[in-house]
Amino acid sequence: MTHPFHPLSGRLLVCVGERYNRYGTRLLLRVDEEHVCSVPRQWTDVVAPDPEVVIGEGRALLRVADLLELAGLVSHLVEQERRAQARKGNNAAHVKRNVPLTERSRPGHARKREKT
Repeated sequence: MTHPFHPLSGRLLVCVGERYNRYGTRLLLRVDEEHVCSVPRQWTDVVAPDPEVVIGEGRALLRVADLLELAGLVSHLVEQERRAQARKGNNAAHVKRNVPLTERSRPGHARKREKT
């Protein structure tokens, strides 16, 4: 296990299989007689180390590809918020209240007196 933040980092584990899901290939590693864990291939030494990690000697927190993906996500969220703010004027909280006029306040209408 080579991922620096995984609890089993640095341990030598036996690969007992692979499984595939929508996120990619995952390795099934035997932890002990009763437990098998599933991890991405990139968290092991099965794949070659990322050149950016090797050159940076572990000093960088994120790779350039990770930063670009993060920037795209932030841009998308900012755009969503901007659109939501633009639509806010159309909801009921921002509608001008229309109060019906009473007979007294209607122009040209005199209140009829009751005959007693």
